[in-house]
Amino acid sequence: MAHRWNRLDKIFAAGIVWDPEEPLPHELQDSVHGYYNFAGRSDVNLELFKLPGQYPEGVQVAHKDRELPSIPQPVQAAATWPGRHLLPPLSVTVDASIVQDTARVSVSQLFWNDSGVPIKEAAFTFPLPAGCTVTDFSCRIGTNKIIRGAVKPREEARDAFKQHIRTHETAAGLLEQDTPDIFTTTLGNVPEKTKVKVSLTYIAVLKHRFADSRNVTTLTLPTSIAPRFGEAPEEYNDAASTNVPQGLTLDIEIVESENITSVDSPSHAITVARRRGARDAESFADLAGEGNRSTVETASVKLETGHMFLDKDFVLDIVTAPDGGTENPQAWLEEHPTFANHKTLMLTLPPGFLARNAPPMQRSEILFLADRSGSMKDKIAALKSAMQFFLKGIPEGRKFNIWSFGSHYTYWQPQSVDYTEQTLNSALSWVANDLKANMGGTELLPAIQAIVDARDRALMTDVIILTDGQTWRMEQTMDYIQKTHGLTEGRIRFFALGIGKAVSHALVDGIAKAGGGYADVVQEASQGGWEDRVVSMAKAALMSAHLGPVHLAFNIQDENGNTRSSTLADAKRSPADTSAISPFDRSRLYFHLDRLNEAESIKSVKVEVQANHEIKTLVIPVTVLEKRDTTLHKLAARSMLNDLERGRSHIHLGPNRPVPGSLGETNMVRKEAEGLACKWSLVSKWTSFFLAEEPYTPTGEDAFMDGVVEIKVSPADDLLQPRGTPGDATNIHYALSEGPSGME
Repeated sequence: MAHRWNRLDKIFAAGIVWDPEEPLPHELQDSVHGYYNFAGRSDVNLELFKLPGQYPEGVQVAHKDRELPSIPQPVQAAATWPGRHLLPPLSVTVDASIVQDTARVSVSQLFWNDSGVPIKEAAFTFPLPAGCTVTDFSCRIGTNKIIRGAVKPREEARDAFKQHIRTHETAAGLLEQDTPDIFTTTLGNVPEKTKVKVSLTYIAVLKHRFADSRNVTTLTLPTSIAPRFGEAPEEYNDAASTNVPQGLTLDIEIVESENITSVDSPSHAITVARRRGARDAESFADLAGEGNRSTVETASVKLETGHMFLDKDFVLDIVTAPDGGTENPQAWLEEHPTFANHKTLMLTLPPGFLARNAPPMQRSEILFLADRSGSMKDKIAALKSAMQFFLKGIPEGRKFNIWSFGSHYTYWQPQSVDYTEQTLNSALSWVANDLKANMGGTELLPAIQAIVDARDRALMTDVIILTDGQTWRMEQTMDYIQKTHGLTEGRIRFFALGIGKAVSHALVDGIAKAGGGYADVVQEASQGGWEDRVVSMAKAALMSAHLGPVHLAFNIQDENGNTRSSTLADAKRSPADTSAISPFDRSRLYFHLDRLNEAESIKSVKVEVQANHEIKTLVIPVTVLEKRDTTLHKLAARSMLNDLERGRSHIHLGPNRPVPGSLGETNMVRKEAEGLACKWSLVSKWTSFFLAEEPYTPTGEDAFMDGVVEIKVSPADDLLQPRGTPGDATNIHYALSEGPSGME
């Protein structure tokens, strides 16, 4: 039985969707049907709660007394025990500050426990941007209690939480990372008739879109941080005589050193207030000591209606124009405020920079791989529109082909063909007439393997995958793409275009990162603005140079002015393999430096890369930040943890690496990750926040929590009641269990 569950754990991963339109892979059907079946059981009522509208009705899960492993994330399930309640979310407030392409986001969520008894345990699952760095987490309970804590190894934090709620009546909390973009908060000992405010702050490096002479930075807020069921019922408005805003309230401040061309949301109606002038230092350049105040572009963004319920991800695009029309690389050095002689270097390479002025490709091959699984039924129009754009933009003289996949794979032509007017018309006709969502499940990996085997090995090859992200075997797929890109030294690249309202960014971004390509997401063909994204991806795939390995050397100077060149081979870094850098994303390379002589300093970084068979060399000066801080240190640590989780760390890639998948490898990775995450107070796959109750004195700044605002409760107060379009999924809730604990 154990080996079957190990196989399930490998196949279920971030971004996987169990869609009712698609069958399970054959090897899973017996396992799932055998262990997820409760026909005839009268002692338990099982209910599935779904995240971001992706997960289907009717999936049953094993009862806890079967002693099976927990259900692989992100499928979320909770038992409905007698007396179980839902803690209704009243409102969500998001405050975000964006400096260049780094966002600091604070999310506060208000809840009202209307039950008449204390709640022993409350579980709350929600997504955050993949790879973000959670820097602060707290929960205020009632008017005079707050829970705060520290990061511990995962099992140690769980044990501390369970021990606390068994032996104490005071509140406690646990914040865990289930997948790179799914987190769970568990609260213990929540008093009856109590208001709860959950506050979380994270730092995220934002998505950067490839575009000519302009930078497009995108902030995405997952829908599940807010109620998403349309207008509240009239009974709710009558009962809640309060100034607490319902739904989501949003306040975003943008600070840019470049000229802001536009700020727009393709997903929601917003208001934007822009201004230019001197303000306190906030950007990395300001912190470098170039004066305490600088002239920058700023903008303030709010929802047009003040607050609303969300039915899809909130997306904000910030377009800036760099001086001279091009963006240059930067290197920043941050010194830690308390750790002696500990520094972090962050090297930023803008998109397109490594391939800038590279000789153009004379001939190459482009292969499209379109998702035709059952889950694409409502997205097939967008898929066809994107394919038509791609096909019409292929330069003459290139070779191309179209593949598609579902439970199996097929192709338009057995081998790629030259791009001519005749072959273009034939391909367009095939897309219009044969591209249908009628191929069952989502088996992406076999299709990619077939494409790689069938490609023209004499040419550079670009593969563009178009999918809704609802796929199986993501981990194995990423591994194969990474190995293929590396073994061919960049001669084959993989791009991904996500289609739909609830695309897994972990999947599409993972394909691009592993395959040396570029990723983006479009929602619906009926919405404007998607053409620009498709054109940008087409240019990235069709017009950019294929890059070989990237090599770095650091120019180090001592107190006497003598210099030496070093690769800093002993420094912890991310990515561990800095040779495989994507030319399309803004690449960030981090180095933790604690072995340099205190009198030595890094003056510059030399970057050398092969682009279309020609060697390019550039030298980047290093700017030392005047203010000692931990921001770059924590971003570097988070990036290293991501490498450990993806199997791309120095442990996995080093010359003395352990046997892949062995117990030795697992133990080495766990020990490294626990030490790194605990040192820098980061929640990860291996570590969690454990929080215990502390006294709190109200400040009078929070009317809701300080008791100034009275909450009146009626049966209609539960914002989790479906009241949007049919099939909308419950995506944000507290699962409150007065029965047996799911932690046991």
